[in-house]
Amino acid sequence: MLAYFLFFFYLFTGTILLHLIIRRKIFPFTIYHTASIVFFKVFMGCLYGWVFLHFYNGDDTWGFFKDSKEETNLLLSHPRQFFYDFWPGRSLEATGNHGWEAFLYYIRNFERWFMVKCLAVLNLLSGKNYYIDVLWFNFLTIAGPLLLFKLLARIFPQKTGMNFLLIFFLPSIMFWCSGIRAEALILLSFVLILYNSQEYAQNHRKRHILGIVAGFSGLLLIRYQFLPVFIPFYIAFLVSISKKVSGTFYFVRAFMIAAIIFMGSLFLPPAFQLSRPIQHTQENFFALNGNTRYKLDSLKPGPVSFLKLLPQATANTVLRPWPWEGKSLLQSLSSIEVLFLLAGFLFFMVSPRRRAQVAHPLYWLFLFYGICQMILIGYAVPFPGAIVRYRTILLLFLFLFLYAGNPLLQQKLRYRIFKLH
Repeated sequence: MLAYFLFFFYLFTGTILLHLIIRRKIFPFTIYHTASIVFFKVFMGCLYGWVFLHFYNGDDTWGFFKDSKEETNLLLSHPRQFFYDFWPGRSLEATGNHGWEAFLYYIRNFERWFMVKCLAVLNLLSGKNYYIDVLWFNFLTIAGPLLLFKLLARIFPQKTGMNFLLIFFLPSIMFWCSGIRAEALILLSFVLILYNSQEYAQNHRKRHILGIVAGFSGLLLIRYQFLPVFIPFYIAFLVSISKKVSGTFYFVRAFMIAAIIFMGSLFLPPAFQLSRPIQHTQENFFALNGNTRYKLDSLKPGPVSFLKLLPQATANTVLRPWPWEGKSLLQSLSSIEVLFLLAGFLFFMVSPRRRAQVAHPLYWLFLFYGICQMILIGYAVPFPGAIVRYRTILLLFLFLFLYAGNPLLQQKLRYRIFKLH
């Protein structure tokens, strides 16, 4: 009974406090907008935990929670030892004082350390209740989607209705970004980079540099594999906004330069090929067992293998699962996600003035980075469950590019959702 009381007390008081904080910061939210966002996100987070507990033996999310209980006891009894994992000396000890290996050890284990110890602190408020931890975790990470909405609302205020639905109410996106997993933190890291970069270009305040550094630090420590693809298009984004170029000019050149460097490295000895980390990651995934596995040939050194696997990698991450391939509820829902993506592409292609609808570098960053990163995931990951989770934020970027610009939708939804003329 106490757990139910705490859950709803935190839910309602937290929603009110959040609304008081953002109502002057975010484009026109009423308490109904704020409550609908919070309630849906918390519901999806609880659903995530329930599904993985009852159908997937808990997965990592319940593993984090289980380990956090012991860490809570450690925090109360030996707080210095509790924080020791974050001290670099711990990684040096674990790797025999090898600097580079210690660095890799640190970033590869940081996600688990952070999630477990974050839950350990939240356990002090929840009484070691998983679902109350979910609620608090979502309050702490909701800044990601809120800042993304604020950023897009400032760039194109007339698109607020469609962006509101895409960012906060796509079931698949909210499902994966509301559970106690890294996706919510990754989205927050991306948004910190993009929001603060846009703001710094406008007013050059030093605090925005700290936000950019925090975002890149989050990506480095939680999903460093995303950085090599993100950085070239991020540079193109910075150059575009500094020169006030709204088209694809710098993004196409960033893609061409990165592609030439990458493909050129494939003609070098295997030790110097830039595909080697992808090959190593693929080998690690191939060593794992899974109930469902897509067909994916082994990646070999050299350009021939990389080009040969391109159709498989693209199909596995962009086009699958097909509707008839769903062997579970999550896979069936993911097939709907793919259909929504393909429909968005057709929807965009037949839209009038479609280039004007995405006339800002941020949208082109969403497109170029989203597609390239998804394809590279396809080279390394053969398991549909992992692919669906890894591509979540990338799909959000693509949905924003494909759907947010239609004049008919933006006009109707702007009026219906925010009651604006």
